[in-house]
Amino acid sequence: MIFSFSFLCFFALMSIAGLTTQAYAYSPHLPGPIDPGIKGSKEDGWVSGRKIVYDIYSGVDGKPKWQIANRDYGYGSQPYLEFTGWSALLGWHHHNADNQKTYIWASNKNNGKSYMYLAEMNGLSASKDLEYNRQSPTGPIYKPCSEGTYNTSNEICNMYYDHVGFVAHIPLKELFPDGISEDVWELKIIKNVDGRVVWDDLKLPFHFDALPFGSGEIDLDSGLNAESLRMADPGVVRRNYPREGGWSGGKYFIPGKTYQRVLQNEENTVVWYGVISPHDGNETRWASGAYWIFDGKPARLTYRQNNKTCPDGSVVGVNERCIINVNIQHVDANTKKILREDQKKLNVGDSYQFKPEQKGVFTDSEGNPYVASPSGQMYEGTAAENNLSLKFTYKSSLPDPGKPGTDEGFTDGMAKGQFLWELRRVDPLKPSQVYIESDFSITGKHFEVRNISHQANVSGVFSEQDEGAISLLADTSSIQNRDISFNFSYEYTNYYNENYICTDEQDGECFEWVYKDTTPDWTKAERFDLSTLYGSEVNLLVDPSFGKMFQATNTSSLQTQQLTVGKKRMFDVSQNNTKPIFNKTYYEVFKQSASSEAKDSNPLATQSWIDLSPGTLEYQVELPTDSQTSSSFAFLRKHGAAGHYYPLDVDKSLKSIYSNKTPYAYSRYAFPLELESLTDQGIQNGKRQYRLDWTSDYFFLAEHTGFIEPFPYTKYVSEGKSLPAASDIKQYVESEAQKRYQEQTGQVFKDSFLHLDDDFKSKYLNRYYLPIESDSVLKPKQQYENKILLSDMGLNDASFVFGQTFSFDRYLVGSVLDDAFVVEQHDPTVPISSYPYEISINKEQQKAVNEATKKQLTHNKLFGFRKTDRTGLYDQLKDIINLGF
Repeated sequence: MIFSFSFLCFFALMSIAGLTTQAYAYSPHLPGPIDPGIKGSKEDGWVSGRKIVYDIYSGVDGKPKWQIANRDYGYGSQPYLEFTGWSALLGWHHHNADNQKTYIWASNKNNGKSYMYLAEMNGLSASKDLEYNRQSPTGPIYKPCSEGTYNTSNEICNMYYDHVGFVAHIPLKELFPDGISEDVWELKIIKNVDGRVVWDDLKLPFHFDALPFGSGEIDLDSGLNAESLRMADPGVVRRNYPREGGWSGGKYFIPGKTYQRVLQNEENTVVWYGVISPHDGNETRWASGAYWIFDGKPARLTYRQNNKTCPDGSVVGVNERCIINVNIQHVDANTKKILREDQKKLNVGDSYQFKPEQKGVFTDSEGNPYVASPSGQMYEGTAAENNLSLKFTYKSSLPDPGKPGTDEGFTDGMAKGQFLWELRRVDPLKPSQVYIESDFSITGKHFEVRNISHQANVSGVFSEQDEGAISLLADTSSIQNRDISFNFSYEYTNYYNENYICTDEQDGECFEWVYKDTTPDWTKAERFDLSTLYGSEVNLLVDPSFGKMFQATNTSSLQTQQLTVGKKRMFDVSQNNTKPIFNKTYYEVFKQSASSEAKDSNPLATQSWIDLSPGTLEYQVELPTDSQTSSSFAFLRKHGAAGHYYPLDVDKSLKSIYSNKTPYAYSRYAFPLELESLTDQGIQNGKRQYRLDWTSDYFFLAEHTGFIEPFPYTKYVSEGKSLPAASDIKQYVESEAQKRYQEQTGQVFKDSFLHLDDDFKSKYLNRYYLPIESDSVLKPKQQYENKILLSDMGLNDASFVFGQTFSFDRYLVGSVLDDAFVVEQHDPTVPISSYPYEISINKEQQKAVNEATKKQLTHNKLFGFRKTDRTGLYDQLKDIINLGF
């Protein structure tokens, strides 16, 4: 293969200066322009369809050097520039003699012209050089791709890259016609593989020696950095010599790093390049050209005469160094304004280094210093044959625009609000509790406030503090007659700082500030404190009438008793900063209803009855929070209020039932009282109104004997039970009367009760009947007072004790001497002068009559004088004698 290639190359390229070889069937000249396809490079991926690789041979290791030869390709004999190399489109498809072409594309920036020339292909193969996972240096390639495979990574399968060598033939007369003193053409390489066309800039990683042409020289070069090679791929081993095999030892070139070429090996198709390796003590290390990116400029085919015009306009010999102009602009990076422009000169080939000016050399219209930005700007290198235009950019270093401030509308600390306490019935089974509330809002105008604090405390009982309003419940007994100390405080500042953040910062310099926020200046904080302004006014005495017992003259005087249920104070610093603007105590009040049938004073004609007080009461209440207006408002305990009626004396039949078992020694007897009904009468003038109807046990009076039988109605009321049916009540009363009458008199009860069939109207049954026993302590024409005790009254769970007076002028029953309304006695009140009827009885009958009347004399008497057997003696006499009627 090598021999064959060398022979072909020799045959194709052999020439002697000034001689013209025979014509070829091949011609570099194209009938017309072709589509250059898409831009590619070595940096593109294996499956991109754009990974174009190539090498241009420098003429070592048996490869031909570049030359100028006269050829005739149908346009007459003329000089052609010839150089050799290879090219491929990696990963796209198999390369063979029939499916690929290589072109050289020359373009001139000066005149805008462009030419494309077909290169002459030869039989060089790069298949083994580019083989992935190569198993042998000369054997078949590893895992070849199928014929129909396109655009595939070499890690999947290996393509054949045969017939990839080429010889470029460039007609110099077309590019540099007579009369041209100098010109420059940039070269590109185009690869067409099976219709896939990709182009890239042609770059040379070495420097060709100039060739004489006409009156000057032809040069093909990629500039000063031509020999700078950049590693394209990871995992490329740093080899000690070209095409070294074996384990890498973990030594790889660094992807993206630039190395300096020192040698190249052209023994095979793909060139291997030796570079200085800083990783190996600057020793030379090798890698295939397929992995190197050439960092030089696109190859420039240049013709110049022996004299040359330098970039600065001067003319020197070809081998003399030119002088170039260096134009340096110092520019505001934001406004593009030129701050200063400098002109300098350099000799081509000289090293140079230019840096921007120091901070403060330039200033803006505000006097702010300019600072070079970005930092690290610097131009350095070796002067090439081009004028240099350099630009340094600067930005104004700006001070922080943040500043402190205040507002004329800001005020001293101010607030308004209220604190209060009130009794509340939270649990209907328990005593009332004290509801405590403190609610203030800030009315002062400030920039910012903090540490807002509502405080309420009773020493040793509770201490509450909260940013928001305080509301809590406390046991009444624990704070009764104690002061609640309230306070409201907060910190405020009327000063602020406008804050900016730097959005363009460099080394402690800021080029742009953006407003961030405005924050309070707490170094100038002040404190508002309610207690400081109002002193003792912030203390509120909790002095409800809770659990107290009130003595009243009678029911009518109850309304003079105002029971404290709450207090409220309101403050507004803007209106008054020494006194509260509202200060009120709230009460609950009981009074006798105008509809009540019970009377405080009861002057009686005789020993009759009086309505048990209190009868009907009215209740009204107002509270600081207006909680009395709520539909769920409750002021009584669940069982309601209760009480007792303490009569000085009671009928003998009731003494054992109603003996006083209460803790209060107002009398030896006590009738239970219960709240029978509670009627909500709505809101009047902001006060909740209720009607309280009281009741006692029912007292039924026997029509003839005056015997009194009670029914325990209050028990049903207190237990919340429904009243039994009328028939059941009647049965109960009559049954109990029979039993108790028998126990008291030894006689069968043969009487009936008043109002037992009247639907039990309490107006007839809630009556206290004055006892008429002859030994009763009650005497005519004297005033007596029965005591009434009502307990668990209102939110205060208070008790009321008041009197109900009565007197009577005459006894109801008695002898003539007693001036009684009814005289009951055995002797006639007037003498009897004649007896119109006579009955004759024998001795036996007389004995029986005496015996019957003797028994009557031994029977107990009701009230001490009334017989308990109304018809017994008469019936016995009818059985003994014939009365004649």
